[in-house]
Amino acid sequence: MKESRMRWTAMIALVFALGLTACGGDANGNSAEEAVADAKEAMAEAGETVSGAMDDAREAVEDAGDAVSEAVDAIKQEMPEGVTKEMIAKGKGVYMGAGICSSCHGPAGKGIPSLGANLTDDEWLHSDGSYDGIVKTVMEGVTAQESSSGVPMPAKAGTNISDDDVKAVAAYVWTLSR
Repeated sequence: MKESRMRWTAMIALVFALGLTACGGDANGNSAEEAVADAKEAMAEAGETVSGAMDDAREAVEDAGDAVSEAVDAIKQEMPEGVTKEMIAKGKGVYMGAGICSSCHGPAGKGIPSLGANLTDDEWLHSDGSYDGIVKTVMEGVTAQESSSGVPMPAKAGTNISDDDVKAVAAYVWTLSR
């Protein structure tokens, strides 16, 4: 909007300067040539501003394109064998509910100090972060000696969730760090 006004102002100044050329000068005694030079300078400045804005816009579009491309790649990332979107959705329910995972790892999986580790980063303390590694950790648990907080995680978090629930919650946890 600002660049548009600057262009219009420069164009009006140029028209005014051309009008002054016809009558020989302006009220301040400036020559028509000076007025034309001033108008050209104003147009050049407006052009630089517009050019800079266009460069900024192009860069923003390129950055947005890169972000979209990365998001598409993440979506296309192959899920572990046997994992489905439905399984991940079920796993979130188990994580928040019967599996009681969120009580130590937090509702968003970011961990709770002195209780459960962050599950959203790329640092895995008790497995390699693979789906199978997460399943194994949930099935077997983590001893107090192995735990970074000193708090044990019993097998299946000490609950009676089924093996299918464990696989579902592992699928959900796998997605948290991706």
